[in-house]
Amino acid sequence: MSAQVMNPAIRAPEIHNPIFRSAPGKTLPAGLSAAALLELYERMVLLRRFESVAQTACRKGETPGFLHLYIGEEATAVGVCAHLRPTDWITSTHRGHGHALAKGMDPNILMAELFGKRDGCCGGRGGTMHLYDRKTGLFGTNGIVAAGISHAVGAGISARTQGKDGVGVAFFGDGATNHGGFHESLNFAGIQKAPAVLVCENNLYATATPLASATLNPEIATRAAAYGIPGVAVDGNDVIAVWQVMAEATARARSGNGPTLIEAKTYRTVGHHEGDPVTGTYRTQAEVDEWAKRDPIQMLRTRLLEDFGTASADELGAIDAKIDKVVAQSLEFARNSPEPDPATTALHVYAEPINPADALVQAAPTATVTQSWLDAVRDGIAEEMRRNPHLLYFGEGTGERGGTFAHTKNLWTEFGPNRMVDTPISEQGFTGAAIGASATGTRTIADLMFADFVFEAAGQIVLQAAKLRYMSNGQMNAPMVVRVGSGAVRSAGPHHSGTYHPSWANIPGLIVCMPATPADAKGLMKTALRAGDPVMMLEPKALFASKGEVPTGEHLVPFGLARIARDGADITIVSAGQLVHRALEAAEKLAAEGISAEVIDLRTIMPLDVGTVAKSVAKTHRLLVVDEGWGAFGVGAEVAQAMNELAFDDLDAPVGRLHTDAQPHPLAPALERAMLVDADKIVAAAKGVLAGKPPVPKHWRYLGGQAAPAPVAPTAAPVAPVAVAPPASASAAPAGDGEPITMPFGDLTISEGTIVGWLKKEGDAVKAGEIVAEIETDKAVVEIEAPIDGILGPIEQPKGTVVPMGGRIGSVRA
Repeated sequence: MSAQVMNPAIRAPEIHNPIFRSAPGKTLPAGLSAAALLELYERMVLLRRFESVAQTACRKGETPGFLHLYIGEEATAVGVCAHLRPTDWITSTHRGHGHALAKGMDPNILMAELFGKRDGCCGGRGGTMHLYDRKTGLFGTNGIVAAGISHAVGAGISARTQGKDGVGVAFFGDGATNHGGFHESLNFAGIQKAPAVLVCENNLYATATPLASATLNPEIATRAAAYGIPGVAVDGNDVIAVWQVMAEATARARSGNGPTLIEAKTYRTVGHHEGDPVTGTYRTQAEVDEWAKRDPIQMLRTRLLEDFGTASADELGAIDAKIDKVVAQSLEFARNSPEPDPATTALHVYAEPINPADALVQAAPTATVTQSWLDAVRDGIAEEMRRNPHLLYFGEGTGERGGTFAHTKNLWTEFGPNRMVDTPISEQGFTGAAIGASATGTRTIADLMFADFVFEAAGQIVLQAAKLRYMSNGQMNAPMVVRVGSGAVRSAGPHHSGTYHPSWANIPGLIVCMPATPADAKGLMKTALRAGDPVMMLEPKALFASKGEVPTGEHLVPFGLARIARDGADITIVSAGQLVHRALEAAEKLAAEGISAEVIDLRTIMPLDVGTVAKSVAKTHRLLVVDEGWGAFGVGAEVAQAMNELAFDDLDAPVGRLHTDAQPHPLAPALERAMLVDADKIVAAAKGVLAGKPPVPKHWRYLGGQAAPAPVAPTAAPVAPVAVAPPASASAAPAGDGEPITMPFGDLTISEGTIVGWLKKEGDAVKAGEIVAEIETDKAVVEIEAPIDGILGPIEQPKGTVVPMGGRIGSVRA
């Protein structure tokens, strides 16, 4: 599309790049009939009159909360949405009334929502900045800058996955273009050739910050080139020009040729929000007056009357009068709508019921097969992807490579790159796209690799996915799964060892799972992939190499149902994730001393099955909570207080809590062991509870309201480091006399491998670094090198032997 330069006489000071404008003259623009032009005019008048009435109501105090008006920018919303169907989705901003109306929302329910009334589009839950209307394709306006861009990208990908030619359209302001969500979304949309149109309404100011003060490249359309997609700047006050640009962008998206970035240069002639001064702080009256001369409605009116001659003043006046009646009716409707019933305030936080029906059907016992954790979960995902052809998997390196932990191995081969989507390292961008896809019919797994990395996408999970059902009054939901490896595993260090499940469990609308066995990991994953809410699936990395019995038939595990992992009579030990196994080890040690411990595996942190715990406490009368999360504000505190409420009379001793110390995870094994929970610490804690002296977690520097002494650095000579012996199974055969050949360490989650074969024979001369054997792990075939120059032998482990990490397989004699 050719570019034209705006007339300098009507150009605002900061508008100086070439932009597209509709051609002058008396010929009707191609594709636009006289009736279509009148429809554009009528829609713009509706936006303007509606906003003016809402502004007056706000000034009278009739509407609660903020009000961000769209006055002056009507041509952009109307020109864009004129090409959209109800089945296309748009996302919007805090200034979204105009987008909602342009997409087809009923003015009555929109005005009622601004008034916070029951009959509003969201029942008063969302208000001005959080508008949703599923039937018209309004995914939502948004109070968070740039948050909706990725949702539109996901909605477009969802339409394509379902075999439709639908489009996702994101409206956002110039301020969003300096946000990571903008860049991640454009890059992901481009690489995926997503059927999306990304519309930046450049009104020159982000709240009160001039665009030119926030970036050295204020020409937003030019940024598209960095992501390999088309970008076009258009006069956002010229509705015909916007219509023409959008026609091309929509056609490109629907035909499979990917996204377009449209920069609509426009201007709001009101303050950032109602009550914000129009001039005097960051803009001049002269600037506002200059833009007012280019009012989009007046510009089109003039062209209809004088250029095209397709309407008379009386016809346009009749449209104005019609719209005045529509808007007056919406105001009356809002005023007469009742207040929401306070009894409904807690509705639509979670799906009701929270479990899918399939998970509540207890299948008859079936045969089992011994499987590793990763194989079991991978099978569960594959089963669900076969069952639901509209199930996608987003992740970094989870496609052909099979994932960092080999946790998606073989899925790419079966389901292909369009469903096993390899993403850029852009957790916020593809997690937001997963929300958009999941909410529009294409359930998606967002694989964030490590629990520590989830914070890169936390805003999307907490503020968008978890709140979507509630904000939309039950119209929308985001049934996505956030899958991460969690918890400590062999000196992974401060940025790869966290779990953070208590934090995520504190988010209304989010389900948090932490299984402890391959069977439960598979069953909970399958339940999550049929549930109606976003699910955080925390899979303990330390258990990835574990094996267990997994049912061979259809197997789902319901949320909120704990498992009795071991029966007992003297004390209840409650845990989740990898510490369930440490608790079982501790129970064995306690049994040797005549103490019978019952071990409960919570399986899910939210919902939390305190009923099963209370029932156990009624039998054992003592409780110890063991959790990998920190003690302060954590699972231990929640379970303990629940027992005060549900089972106080059954307790014969205070509840004990044993937690990972509240500190970052150190790399050094000796330091990490000091902070982590192990079986011996659980044994000691259980004995303390039985003696009436339960352990008390370390709460940073304060304990019981008194400042605890800070740790003191040692002043004496340092203690010699303690040698750490290799695992007992590291060498199952007699050691030779030469330099050992061992199964190398090198992966945090692989614990063993199988010898594929020896490439050299005993007695062969070998050089240091020469490949002498191959060992296959769950992830790859590992080449084993000779450690020194010499003669190979003896070969201590033959082909087919399973070798533990670090285990000796042979030697080389110098």
